[in-house]
Amino acid sequence: MKRISARRILLSALLVSSLFALSGCTGTVYNDRVPVPGLSEGIYTHYIFQAVLFHLLQVPIIGVVLWLCWRVLFPPYYKVRTKGLSIELWVSKRKFPWASLSQGFIVPVAPDLKMNFGSAKIARDWGANRAQYEAEEVAPLRPGDAFIGSGARYRWKHTALAVIFDEQKRTNTELLTQALRTAIAKLSAEEVTSALIPDLTDNLIAQPNWITDEQREETARKTARMMLDALVNANSDLKVARIWVFDPRNRDIFAEEMEKWQEEYDAKTSAQSA
Repeated sequence: MKRISARRILLSALLVSSLFALSGCTGTVYNDRVPVPGLSEGIYTHYIFQAVLFHLLQVPIIGVVLWLCWRVLFPPYYKVRTKGLSIELWVSKRKFPWASLSQGFIVPVAPDLKMNFGSAKIARDWGANRAQYEAEEVAPLRPGDAFIGSGARYRWKHTALAVIFDEQKRTNTELLTQALRTAIAKLSAEEVTSALIPDLTDNLIAQPNWITDEQREETARKTARMMLDALVNANSDLKVARIWVFDPRNRDIFAEEMEKWQEEYDAKTSAQSA
């Protein structure tokens, strides 16, 4: 079923409302009156139309206004754009970014699909274990695959379990990219147009507490580029991808890599159109 965009609905509503608001127009609709018991002259029909229209449209219009205000009051830390896709950077230290508002939530797991750590545990707990119960019925999955389960009520609609590890709990950039693309493609099949993806830097670090700051920064930059490329090349219907960075040390690194990536993308696009 093809979706009708909120922008089209809003523009149509404003157009109809404007037409009915033109009380100075002439014609049968604006000159006729509806007889009402107790009133000598009745009520103009366009007043009735306006009242009905306001009753039908007040909820969606209020919803649109609140959504716009939400985006103004709680913007992402950084944003880049490509053709048909907006990639946002959200920063929230070890806490779920409640202001991100996405339809899908992608979390990393092993082939057994156990949601025991990090963002996967958050998805499991907030979803009342529904996604975990559903995943256990299809586990194990091969590395690079993904499973789509239930989401968390009032938070996100679908939870995507991306199998980024092999059976020995090892991973690499190729496996991460494949699992991320698969998860995005399967979410797109469920008509999901926005998704939240946690920073996968720690998954590429074998011993995150035993490395130098230089090694962590290098890994974070590599992860940022990998995630950007995977999101853009996923060939999906995703409109908004939100990267959740929960380690403050990676915040500016991701923002810098996103800025560089945007510059390279714009230069490449300009060269192709020249």
